[in-house]
Amino acid sequence: MEETEIGEVGVDKLHEQAHEKAKEERHRAPWLQWLALSTALFAVLAAIASLKSGQLANESLLRMNEATLKQAQASDSWSYYQAKGIKQVTRESESDILSASRAPLDVITKARAEAERYKSEQEDIQKEARRLEQEQKELADQSRRDLERHHRFAYAVTVLQVAIGLSAIAALIERRSIWFIALVGGIAGVGLLLYSIF
Repeated sequence: MEETEIGEVGVDKLHEQAHEKAKEERHRAPWLQWLALSTALFAVLAAIASLKSGQLANESLLRMNEATLKQAQASDSWSYYQAKGIKQVTRESESDILSASRAPLDVITKARAEAERYKSEQEDIQKEARRLEQEQKELADQSRRDLERHHRFAYAVTVLQVAIGLSAIAALIERRSIWFIALVGGIAGVGLLLYSIF
């Protein structure tokens, strides 16, 4: 009979402990639910920041490639400009030699006309080369700005991932203080994300 009473007392005690544990769980559940919600939000924002970071990295590379192409085209234009300049100087020298040697006027005039034509062509080529250099500079500047924005988004991703990791640790060891640290990190990550967007 005593064994039954002790068993019943043990069961009652276990029931009481289970009831108290359930009460504790109810009190603890709200912050754990908020932890889960904040972690999910940080994960979504980290994914968005990661996509934007990748997009900006690709755009930066594309613009830098275009800038390199424009620089090559500008170099080609400057080479062409120099070639026209050499032809101009050659024709001017030829007209001077022809004048000094008292060649027929139509031959001298023809050499001077060719020199003028080369000079005129050279001016057009110079304008084109400068336009290409300006486009190259603008593309390189845009590429640099895209890369800077890419880095800001990447920092936002990193900070949000740290917040997610801290939230996971807080959930595993059931420590609110670590979750609060995760919230601060997550808010900092959201701030970086907003700064990067705007």
